[in-house]
Amino acid sequence: MVYNEDMVNTMLRKTSNGLERQKIAVANINLFLAVSHKKKKDLAECMDKVPQALSKMLQNKQTWFFEDMCNAADFFNVSIDTLVRTDLTPFTAEQILKTAASDESKNGGIAASNEWGRRGLNPGPGDYESHALTD
Repeated sequence: MVYNEDMVNTMLRKTSNGLERQKIAVANINLFLAVSHKKKKDLAECMDKVPQALSKMLQNKQTWFFEDMCNAADFFNVSIDTLVRTDLTPFTAEQILKTAASDESKNGGIAASNEWGRRGLNPGPGDYESHALTD
């Protein structure tokens, strides 16, 4: 497989606070794994990866593809936006997962935020209000 260096550089572009989005997402995925008590092997299976490949990915030793990020977001029933949040704490991550689990049970297994994306819908004003978190 041939990689376009410009594309890789774009995907690894730093955010305004100087952090690479991939590193932020990987840190948040590791955080979600820890607080959810889900197994890495289950995430690997969801992503169609062997556990050794996922292990390298979770150590930032391998570049993630967009499809990998989408699969990880689906595994936790969160949005891609959630994976690149810079303000996640263990408490916040736990609350997000509780909300995602609640949404999943109400929507037949699809979290509301992911359901909008799969249908090609854009959530309107107030659609996120029921998902707002307070610390």
